[in-house]
Amino acid sequence: MVLSALRPQAKPYYVSDDQQVGLRVRVAPTGALTWNVAYRIKGGGTKSASLGPCDPNGRKGLGLADARERAADIVRAARQGRDLLGEEFDERAAQRERLTIQKLIETYAKSIKSPNRKGGALRTADDIERRLLRALSGKLQVAADDLTRGQLSELLDSVADERPREAEKRRQVIGAMFRWGIAKGYVTIDPTAGTESYGQGDPGERVLEPVEIEAFWKWLNAGADKMAPDIIDVLRIQLCIGARVGEVAGMDASELRTEDGKLIWTLPAARSKNKSERVTPLAGRARQTVEHALERRKRGPLFQTALSARTLTATDIGHALLKRTLPCAHFSTHDLRRTVVSGMDELGIALDTIAAVVGHQRGSRDTRTLVKHYSRPKLDERIEAALSAWDRHLGDIIEGRLEPAGSNVRKLRVA
Repeated sequence: MVLSALRPQAKPYYVSDDQQVGLRVRVAPTGALTWNVAYRIKGGGTKSASLGPCDPNGRKGLGLADARERAADIVRAARQGRDLLGEEFDERAAQRERLTIQKLIETYAKSIKSPNRKGGALRTADDIERRLLRALSGKLQVAADDLTRGQLSELLDSVADERPREAEKRRQVIGAMFRWGIAKGYVTIDPTAGTESYGQGDPGERVLEPVEIEAFWKWLNAGADKMAPDIIDVLRIQLCIGARVGEVAGMDASELRTEDGKLIWTLPAARSKNKSERVTPLAGRARQTVEHALERRKRGPLFQTALSARTLTATDIGHALLKRTLPCAHFSTHDLRRTVVSGMDELGIALDTIAAVVGHQRGSRDTRTLVKHYSRPKLDERIEAALSAWDRHLGDIIEGRLEPAGSNVRKLRVA
């Protein structure tokens, strides 16, 4: 059979293979080629079935060799009285019925955590898995293909009433999982298809006032309503250095070193949101907290969950805050990061330096190459000076030494 020689006609027609019994090619008027197999089941009638697109290169369909092999299996089974295609259809149907939402989540989580995944393991895979389990907690034993758009809306609408941003995040991760499931053949529908976005919620603008910072720090020192000590330490460090809470929570002893009497934290690119390594000289309260944690755990993750001893995540910290009565109006961990940035800005620290401290790109497009390759030593000194200035200011707030609003005291710009 020479596939390239087949030409379309006004009506579709079939061309039988000269080697494999039952195998033929359907030539459509459009010129599209489709494999087809005709077979007679022993003791039954004749059947015909499509084997999918015909592609001489075997990229977007079966090539000739694969089509012959597939047809041979079907014809061989038919001679034994079996309908191989029918058996496969029933098996897929049974598999879809057995695949619960919980099993789909487990399979999806395994995929996005795999280092062999294109692009590597997803950095937020654990958080995604936990969000999926929370979002679909009432439907985990339901067949994945039976989840309807209406059922999903009921689950998400109850969240959206108070936390529209969280509802939208749940809608997005559920949609991503089901689209992956469709591509893999595990499910046939995406219940989020056609659903409306819940929006992103109000943009974050919360910055803690000095009186709130003082109350929050004292609350942490008093045990934070029986919060786990590791979580308390993560919150302390975040308020000291302005890093993302997940970056602090995942701090590992291997990321820390002492150099010239300084304690240096190097956040690896794999854990950084912008995929860039970040070097932070720890000063004051941040250094004291980290050194205390190193006394407890000299290797591995510094901050762990109380029950399972796994590394803490941003989700763990957020849940811990949600479950407690805070000493000031509710805030998120990202508000602590925003508070540090705002406080440094008020101290007169250059915005480029603040960006380097908290892990944002510095400079314009034209200057970033210069910054990256030539300003490292000076930058480290500026980061240390900025964090030391913020630590002193934080101490003034915590210990009530801050000048009241309206005072004629002017802060000097930090070099």
